[in-house]
Amino acid sequence: MKILATILGILFVGSSFAYAQDDCNPNPPEGYSEIAAFSIFQGNYNNGDYPFALTYGRWMTCKKPEGIEGIPAGRFKLATQYTKLITIYTKIGLDKSDPSEKEAYIDSALALYEESFELFAETEEDTYELYQRRGRYFLENYNAIDDGLQKAYADFEAMFELDPEKTTTLANGYYIRVTIDNMVRQDRKDEVIAMIDTATPYASEDILAFFDETLKKVFNTPEEILEFYTGKLEANPDDLEALRAVAEAQEDLNMQTELITTLRKIHSLDPTFDSAVALADIEKGNAKYSEAAALYKEALTKAPDDQNKKEINIDLSDVYASMGQLQTSKQYINAALKVDPNYGLAYLKMANIYGQAVSSCSDGRKLEAKDKVVYWVVVDYLNKAKRVDASVTNTVNSQLATYEAVTPTTEDKFFTLSYEDGQSVKVDGSLMSCYSWINETTTVR
Repeated sequence: MKILATILGILFVGSSFAYAQDDCNPNPPEGYSEIAAFSIFQGNYNNGDYPFALTYGRWMTCKKPEGIEGIPAGRFKLATQYTKLITIYTKIGLDKSDPSEKEAYIDSALALYEESFELFAETEEDTYELYQRRGRYFLENYNAIDDGLQKAYADFEAMFELDPEKTTTLANGYYIRVTIDNMVRQDRKDEVIAMIDTATPYASEDILAFFDETLKKVFNTPEEILEFYTGKLEANPDDLEALRAVAEAQEDLNMQTELITTLRKIHSLDPTFDSAVALADIEKGNAKYSEAAALYKEALTKAPDDQNKKEINIDLSDVYASMGQLQTSKQYINAALKVDPNYGLAYLKMANIYGQAVSSCSDGRKLEAKDKVVYWVVVDYLNKAKRVDASVTNTVNSQLATYEAVTPTTEDKFFTLSYEDGQSVKVDGSLMSCYSWINETTTVR
């Protein structure tokens, strides 16, 4: 049970309070003049003697003087004294071991906050500052206040309603963060979305990232994400944050056609290495090799390091091999090897395009002994791949037996080709014209 009457003589009703006639004395105690009582109040407040300070300061909450005789005009501010009295009631209350006494003192402090809104909130700025101060008060003393945390968050929400820009940027976004986090915990999805939508124009990069993570928590399905951000794009078609969220939802929903359109829009607004690669990968997957090649080439110009450069060169070799342009494919493999001479995957790819060359050259006719010579080159590259890069060993071993089985037979070597073991053989136009671009040397075995 609250015992405010024993301390402040306040009857707290709803959102306002009044003083009991017998307990609220507008005159200083012991017949002191106002300036003398105020001086004693100030000195004891500054020294931390809060009970004594309260004795000589409580009269001000009853009389509410605009000034005190003897103090120059403008030097006395009642709002400042209310702030001090709030501190006094709080300090005394927190030191009390009796829960009912502690509650009474804290309630007295809160009553003064409530009256401060009526007395001192003449402008929106005054009101904003009071909400901020009281919200912090609730937060700092929530253990002594019934539902203190929620009361703090309610004041922070009131701050946002008064000034969204200031609340979003204040204290590096502290107030907007804790307020939204609390709303998320309460499952107030629509209000969270509305607050983020209002705050976004004022938010820093860090706060925008916080908003993005928050929305991921709020939305439970890709469908919800898609619906929300599609609505945002109707208002601002060039909203990159919304476009990226839509792209992620479209990918989750396997909306490939729509995803490509969205990714192209993102890339047109903010062309990066990652956006070029993402688009190129999709086009390659859809067998649109020319489009993929153009995008991989763009990505190559933006590649941030050698690892990415060699990987993109291999991607380019793949798309050109898929288009049957094996000589161009070879050029990109060599470019990858120039970046990293020990790149096993590049040697593996070279073996594969030489194998593909045999299939292309012998298309429509029977495989000849001269065609089989190319497979020695294929085997050479496979063996080199695993020699320089153990990570490709398993892949190489799975292919070696297949290619070794189709290399020239003994009859091919000695009777058809007139080769001898250990002999060096050139695989170029002298073997067959369609192998002129290979231009490799291998050994008869």
